[in-house]
Amino acid sequence: MAVRTLVPSIHCPHCWAEFQPGQTRYISEHESLRGDPVLGDGERLRFLPSRFDAKGLALDPMGSTCTRLACVRCHLELPPSLAEVEQTIVSIVGAPACGKSVMLAAASFSLRSGLVVDGLEFLDADTSLNDLTVELESSLFRSTTPNTPSMIAKTDLSGRLYRTFRSEDGFWVAPKPQLFEMARGGVRRVLCLYDNAGEHFLPGREDPQEPVTRHLGVSRALVFVVDPTQDQRVTQRLGGRDAVAARGGGGSAEQRQDLVLIEVANRVRRLRALSSKDRLPFRIVLALAKADIWSSIAPPELMSCFASMHGKPSVAAPDCATLRIAHDACSTFLMEHMPELIATARALDAQFRIVPFSGLGNAPSRQSAAAGLTIRPQDVRPIWPAVPFIVALSEAEPEMFGEFATK
Repeated sequence: MAVRTLVPSIHCPHCWAEFQPGQTRYISEHESLRGDPVLGDGERLRFLPSRFDAKGLALDPMGSTCTRLACVRCHLELPPSLAEVEQTIVSIVGAPACGKSVMLAAASFSLRSGLVVDGLEFLDADTSLNDLTVELESSLFRSTTPNTPSMIAKTDLSGRLYRTFRSEDGFWVAPKPQLFEMARGGVRRVLCLYDNAGEHFLPGREDPQEPVTRHLGVSRALVFVVDPTQDQRVTQRLGGRDAVAARGGGGSAEQRQDLVLIEVANRVRRLRALSSKDRLPFRIVLALAKADIWSSIAPPELMSCFASMHGKPSVAAPDCATLRIAHDACSTFLMEHMPELIATARALDAQFRIVPFSGLGNAPSRQSAAAGLTIRPQDVRPIWPAVPFIVALSEAEPEMFGEFATK
């Protein structure tokens, strides 16, 4: 029998409880063991095993073999790899309708393809947890009707992206993580991402019983998605709100995105017991969404970066020199149009990095003011959708992506 090496501790990706692998609960398999004190009558019993079969597999109270694991606190299911592979949590945040969901779908699809970074293995750790991202991927990148417009849904504040469990002080709502296994250069990690609705990050929207943004307390890097087309100064340069909205931009509602970033920083400090003078304990990556819309008013060096891939696909991560040129061009763009945002980022993290991207590459359409955005899958051409993640991971996990880290 192969020897398994366990990690020193596990951070539950649902409720962020920290515990040792030996405390992990198992999920019963016998049909009579329905009903769990934490998850309710409809779920199978979670238990700490005391009996094992000849292969070392846990036996539930009725003698059935069990292989599925659960958290000691929330009792939600955990992928087995969490007991053996260290976890890296990256927080994805941003204002409402900034493009986080499309970014995540385009990034995960391109990372699985192996076209982003040479030598990277990238797999779903739990397809049941990643189901919504897989569905959006399928509609945009694997559609059997590529000529038929596909709806781009907004992330909901409740529903399938969240789970409810009972605790000693009432019912709690936990976000549904997106879990992936990645390996490169002999290093393996479980990557944990979250697709919270942007409304959860607005000032005053934090609910103690719905701790859906508490991943900020354990994350290793922060990808802050910025939609420049939500800013009036940008929309004016692009022909006005209506013109920007018709191209799929956020021209219908202006957001103070620097305030969202400040709110995120304040939550990080509260969750980690940091003072107001302390720097944030991770790198900030500003991911500038919808570059296909606003890049025409950015310095020309930015378009040169997109065009200088030397035959590589548009989803591939560029080299560090190209990333630096893109960062400088985006810095100039933000200083001209959104100076308070770049000043806020610099005050929070003097070494913040900027990465532009487009999750779609082409403009979606809107049939009416009340209708959602649609695009034909055959028109989707993402530009650098996974690069903000690679840059964030290069700072959090330099042994895996060192060539993209700050020099």
